[in-house]
Amino acid sequence: MERAGTGRGEGTITGIFTVLVEGDDHNEPIADAVRAILDGHIVMERAIAERGRYPAINVLKSVSRSMPRSADPAYLDVLARARKIMATYADMEELIRLGAYRPGSSPEVDEAIGLHPALEAFLAQDQADSTGLADGYQRLAAILSEAASAPSPGKTAKS
Repeated sequence: MERAGTGRGEGTITGIFTVLVEGDDHNEPIADAVRAILDGHIVMERAIAERGRYPAINVLKSVSRSMPRSADPAYLDVLARARKIMATYADMEELIRLGAYRPGSSPEVDEAIGLHPALEAFLAQDQADSTGLADGYQRLAAILSEAASAPSPGKTAKS
């Protein structure tokens, strides 16, 4: 497999390749080689689809080397913050699900727990839904800014 297009750094997407890996093993040789050649990859996971969220994209495992140059620079911090919050939730997900996490132990985890439903809803899309890129940036920024203005668990707005 070779890179599609001229590789001169300008233009549009010149190819989309699909690689189905057995048992979700993203480190198997073919998937690993394809990932090294391409400018980005979108990882779809059966577990996300089984939860009923479509498209079933795992944002944390998906990567785009061109994203910093192709995204609106005004929203790069918003995108980075959203990924960080999602990563915090993913790191603690098992403890949260088991009830072993105590609210108030970590402000970052509390924020991730509070934002998880809104971020999952943001990532979901029905077949008939259509959202422009600018609207998507604004919706994500609104989700994160609402969380920043909300009181922390265990504190009231007056404290």
